[in-house]
Amino acid sequence: MSKPLSLEQLVSLSALGKGLFEAPLQLNPPPRLFGGQIVAQSLAAAIATVRDDRPAHSLHAHFLRPVHGRTPLRFQVEDVRESRTFSIRSVTALQDGKSAYVATVSCQASEPGMSFGPEMPRVPGPEGLRSEQQVRIDELAGGVTTAWVRSPLFPKMHYDLRPVHPRKFARPEKRPPHQAFWLRLDEPAPANAKAAQAMFAFMTDMMLLSTTLLPHGIYWSTTTIQEASLDHAVWFHAPPRLDEWMLWDLSAQWTGNARGLASGRVFSQDGTLLASVMQEGLIRLAEPAGG
Repeated sequence: MSKPLSLEQLVSLSALGKGLFEAPLQLNPPPRLFGGQIVAQSLAAAIATVRDDRPAHSLHAHFLRPVHGRTPLRFQVEDVRESRTFSIRSVTALQDGKSAYVATVSCQASEPGMSFGPEMPRVPGPEGLRSEQQVRIDELAGGVTTAWVRSPLFPKMHYDLRPVHPRKFARPEKRPPHQAFWLRLDEPAPANAKAAQAMFAFMTDMMLLSTTLLPHGIYWSTTTIQEASLDHAVWFHAPPRLDEWMLWDLSAQWTGNARGLASGRVFSQDGTLLASVMQEGLIRLAEPAGG
């Protein structure tokens, strides 16, 4: 039996022609592909057309329709601008003859400049914290006290994700709109810098919309919610070390009109800000809170 694809394999696209790339098909794919996978693959396609000394510094994307894993996803890259220090590309993800996702990726050659960054939040370190998957397993083992609970078990996400303050999946509670996770790649780190940046982009879609649910005291495990990323933006500040712990610090900015807006910051363990993220998504209630 074939093994599931690693994250490095998922961002290793096949070149089909000038500016056209195809993503590999997964073994037993979920009904809807994780948005972070599409972000990562679109970034891999864009930077494949850019000089090696120009890593991406920003990505701005819109999710147009759900993407499934039954047929290949192709990425069409257009050269928008090539200047002395910047390379800008637009990327369209195509599936079954339709546009499913569009993004603009800007890359920049390294140059000196004024430097400033925020302090990393003071939180307990990753050692001794339970993984997100173990937290969910423990919730199920603890018994269900609500009328019904969907299984909260986590799909394979390629990262060891450890919540600083675990949520309650069987009995959600209202909490301030903030949460934090330690995470690091749960697979061998790539030697290729472009692959590493695409694999880093994968994790920037994790837990943003769940953060917008915290002040409402609900979660999809006990309330039917239609969730979907609408747009996604990442600013890359420094190259990550994927085999080292990083802090994923998340805050919800606003919810209303069946949408939620959240932001995230990724810090290395030494306090360096690696990336800033913003995302708006659909959080539509399909039935009254509490099931």
